[in-house]
Amino acid sequence: MNSKIKNPYTMSIDEIVRHTNSNLDSGLSSEEAQKRLSEFGANIIESGEKISVLKILFDNINNIIVYLLILASVVSFLMGDPIEGFAIIVAVVIAVLSGFISEYKAQKSVESLQNMIKTVSKVKRDSEIIEIESSKLVFGDLIFIETGDSITADARIIESKNFASIESALTGEAEAVEKEHDFLAEDDTTIGDRKNMVYTGTAATRGNAYAIITATGMDTEIGKISDMLNNNEKSSTPLEIQLDRLGKALIIFAAFVALVVSIVGILSGDEIYSVIKIGVILAIAAIPEALPAVSTITLAVGMKTMSTHNALVKSLSAVETLGSTTVICTDKTGTLTENQMTVKVVYTSDKKQYEIEGLGYVPKGDISEDGNVIEPKSESSLNSLIIAGVLCSNATIVNENNEYRVIGDPTEGGLIVLGKKASIEKSILEKNGYKRIGEIPFSSKEKFMATAYMHEDGTKTMYLKGAPDVLIDLANFDNDKIKELTGVNESFAEKGMRVLAIAEIKGYDGNGSEESMRIHMTKGIDLLGFTGIIDPPREDVKQAIKETQDAGIRVIMITGDHPKTARIIADKVGISNATKVITGKEMDNMSVDQLAKEIMTTSIFARVSPENKLQIVKALNIDNQVTAMTGDGVNDAPALNGADIGIAMGIRGTEVAKDASDMILTDDKFSTIVDAVKEGRVIFENIEKFVYFLFSCNVVEILAVLLTIIFRLPMPILALQILWLNLVVDILPAMSLAWEPGESDIMQRKPRDPKASIVNKKFLLKIAGNGILISLGSLAVFVYGISQGYSIEICRTMTFSTMAFGQLFHIFNVRHKNSFGIDKSLLRNPYLIGALVSSVLLQLIVVYVPFFNTVIGTMPLDSYKWFIIVLGSLIPTVLVQSYRLIPTKAKTQ
Repeated sequence: MNSKIKNPYTMSIDEIVRHTNSNLDSGLSSEEAQKRLSEFGANIIESGEKISVLKILFDNINNIIVYLLILASVVSFLMGDPIEGFAIIVAVVIAVLSGFISEYKAQKSVESLQNMIKTVSKVKRDSEIIEIESSKLVFGDLIFIETGDSITADARIIESKNFASIESALTGEAEAVEKEHDFLAEDDTTIGDRKNMVYTGTAATRGNAYAIITATGMDTEIGKISDMLNNNEKSSTPLEIQLDRLGKALIIFAAFVALVVSIVGILSGDEIYSVIKIGVILAIAAIPEALPAVSTITLAVGMKTMSTHNALVKSLSAVETLGSTTVICTDKTGTLTENQMTVKVVYTSDKKQYEIEGLGYVPKGDISEDGNVIEPKSESSLNSLIIAGVLCSNATIVNENNEYRVIGDPTEGGLIVLGKKASIEKSILEKNGYKRIGEIPFSSKEKFMATAYMHEDGTKTMYLKGAPDVLIDLANFDNDKIKELTGVNESFAEKGMRVLAIAEIKGYDGNGSEESMRIHMTKGIDLLGFTGIIDPPREDVKQAIKETQDAGIRVIMITGDHPKTARIIADKVGISNATKVITGKEMDNMSVDQLAKEIMTTSIFARVSPENKLQIVKALNIDNQVTAMTGDGVNDAPALNGADIGIAMGIRGTEVAKDASDMILTDDKFSTIVDAVKEGRVIFENIEKFVYFLFSCNVVEILAVLLTIIFRLPMPILALQILWLNLVVDILPAMSLAWEPGESDIMQRKPRDPKASIVNKKFLLKIAGNGILISLGSLAVFVYGISQGYSIEICRTMTFSTMAFGQLFHIFNVRHKNSFGIDKSLLRNPYLIGALVSSVLLQLIVVYVPFFNTVIGTMPLDSYKWFIIVLGSLIPTVLVQSYRLIPTKAKTQ
C-alpha cells in the first residue's frame, strides 16, 4: 500500500475507501494506525529552520569585538611582545567559543520550547472520536474537522455540513472555500477548485466534515513546497537592537578617547610604541565581550521559565513585549472561570423550574422540583427540552482515569451531562431511530445552532439552541410572553448564570439542507425553555487580578454572555470599573475614536462578537496601550494578530487561534498570563542589571587608564589583565544575572514604556558614578603601593585584584535597585553563587600560579596586601549603599 493517492480529488468516496483500506464506520484500528505510523513515518513537515552550527560560529567571529582583539594581537606581535600577542589570540578564541556555546544552547532551548507547541486533531479510531497529536495521523485515518480546527493532513472529504475552509497558505486567496463531499474534479483541476479536498496548512472556518487522509508529512501539497514555510533569517528583537547600538556607541567613544590620548601622547614626545599600546588598552577596556549573547540567553531562560508556568511563548520579541503590557483583554469563560459548564436550573415552557445537582462534567446528580426529586422522563416538557439539547450538540464526554472531560464545546458538554443525569444519551437515541440529516453549525455572529433529525416513523424534527434573545425573536411570541421569558432570562443572568435557550420545530418536512432548515425557522419555532448554566470563577483569579491592577495594568473582560452575568462575574473577581458595560451592538454603532474614549472608563464588554474584539484592540492602539488579547476561536485570529501579544487558549483554543497567537496558555488560566507578564518584567530588569554591571566595570578600566595618563603615572593595569577581567572575572557573574529572581516589588511598579531606551541619562549617571568609585578605589591602592616602594609588578597586581574584587562586590549593588543584594533571595540564584566562587578562585589562581605570573604579569601577594585590596574594593560598594540610604527628596534638592 502506498502512503499517498495520486489525484484523490478525481475519485468517488467508495474508491477512496478502497484505496486507503479505511472504514467509514469505525475508522482505523489502533493496531493498524500504529503499523502505518511505523511504515510511513510521522506526519510532520521537515523545516529548513535548523540551527546552523557554522552560521552561529561565523556570527560570533564576524563582529567588531573580535576584529579589535585581533588588531591588538597584531600590534603586540609587531611591537615585539609575542607572549601578549599569543595570549590575546587565546582571548579571542575564548570570546568566540563562549559566545558560540552560549548562543547555541540558547537557540536550542528556544527551538525545544517552540517544539512543545503541538497541534492536535480529532480522529475516529476503534469506533470512537479521540484527540491525538497531529504528527501521529496516518494515511487512511478518518478525521473529524470542525470550525476553528487547523487541518494537518491532506484528506478527501466524505461527509460535510455547511463546511468551508481558508486555503490562503496554498492559493493566496483570503476568501473561505465552500466544500462539497460529493464533488468530483478533473485531473487538471487546480487546488483552489478542488471542493472535495482539505489540505495541510489550511483551516476550517465554518461547519464540520469527515475526511479520509490521502497524504501526510512531506507527501502533502504543502510538503512539496515546504520552502514556502522556511525562513532562515533571524530578526533581531528591539532589545537586541538597543544593546547592539549601545555596545557600538561605547566602542566608538573608546576609540575616540584612544585617538585623542594617542595624539596628545605623540605631541608630548612619548614613544610611539607606548602611545599605541595605551590606545590598544583603552580599546580593549571598552569592549563589552559578553554583550552579543546576553540578551538571547536571558530571553531564552525567560521562555523556559514561562513554559514551566504553563505559558508557551513563541518568540523572543514576545517575551520582551510582555514586560511592557498595560492592558490585558481577557475572555471570561475558561480564563476567569473554571470552564466547567454545569446546568444548575432548567425553566420549561409550562413555567416549571427544576434544580440540577452536581458540578462539572461528572454525570451524577438528582433533578428536583420544589425540593422533591423527580424522574425526568415523566415530565414531558423537561424530557423534550433535554432531548433537544442533547441532539443539538456535537460534544462528547470521556472518562480518563476517573476524570471526566469534554471533547468539543464546553457548553454542549454541560447539556450532554444533563442528558446523562436524565438517562438520555445521543448515541442511544441515534441507535433507536433518530438519524441526523442536517445541521446549521453554531455561528458567533448568529448565536444559534440547529440540527435536523428523521425518526423511525419517517417524521422529522429540527432542534435549536442559542442565545435567549435570538430564539425568543424566532418564536414570534406576543408581548406578554416575551416579557415573561425576558424576565426569566434576566433573573438567571442576575445570579451570574449563562442562559441557553432550547427549541424545536416539529413537522419539519425539508431535506436537511441549510436552506430548507432556515426557511422553516422563519415560520416560527417552539421554545422549550431555558437552561441556567454556572461556570464559577477560578479560585486564583481574584488575587491574580488584584496583582495585575496593582502593577498598573488594566483588566478588560470580554464575553458573549448577558451584561448582568458579565457584571456579576467581574464584581466577584475584583475587576475595576465593573459598573459600566458596553455591548457588542453598542460597539457596532460606534466609531473607533468613540470607542477609544469610552474604553478609558469601561472594563466590561458583553454580547461581544470576534469582530468587536478587533475593534477593542484598535481602540486601545489609538491610546498607545500595549495590549494582550486572549482568544480561542477561529474568528479571534484578527484580534490576536492585531494585539501586541495574542494569547491563545491551549485547552479550549482552536488550532487557528493558536497559530495566530504569540503565546499559548496550556492551562487556560488568567493567573498564567499574570505570571508571564511578571516574568517579562523580570527578564527586562535582568538585562538592565547586566548592562548596569558590565558597563560599570568597563568604565572602571577606561577611567583608570585615562587618569594615569592625565597624571603622568605608570600604567596601573596591563592589556591582558583587562582581558582577564572582562573574559574571566566579570563574565560569569554577568551571565548569571539571567537567572535572577524578580524583586519583591516588581509587580507594584508601573509598566515600562516599550519605546524608552534601556539607557537614559539617569542610568548613564548611575553607571558612571559606580564606575568612578570602583576606579578611584583601585587607583588609590595603586598609588598606595607606589608610595610604599613596591615594585610596579606588585602594584599592578594589587590594582588588578582590587578591580576584580571591586567589580565582584559591585554585583550586590546591581542585584536590587534600592537595597543591598545580600539577602535570602541570593539562595534562589545558585548560578550567581557559583559564578562568584569561581571568579574568586580564578583570580587567586592568576595571582599565585607561576604560569599566569609570566603570561599576565602578576606577582604573588602577602596577607597585608590582600587587606589593602579588600579595603579598596569594598569601600566603593559601601559608598554606593550609603548614597541609597539618602531620601529621594534630599538627592533632588
